[in-house]
Amino acid sequence: MIRLGNGLYVCHLNGHVLKVVYKGNNECEIYLGDEFQGRAPFDYVKKKLSLMEKRWSTSKIQKYQYKELHSTFNQLI
Repeated sequence: MIRLGNGLYVCHLNGHVLKVVYKGNNECEIYLGDEFQGRAPFDYVKKKLSLMEKRWSTSKIQKYQYKELHSTFNQLI
């Protein structure tokens, strides 16, 4: 989780960008991409996201590049 200015935290998990906005009084808003998902206690969210980042090694995940299947079967029988 990366802390930016003004109480904004950004987390990259499994190809998704999570934004956590700290509102004060241990309350935060959670955004998946740019879509609002809800409010939650900040300490709980930060703890769980940190555990998920450590458990999931998402740095090596790559998006699948579609490749057309070509047959190499020889039909000269």
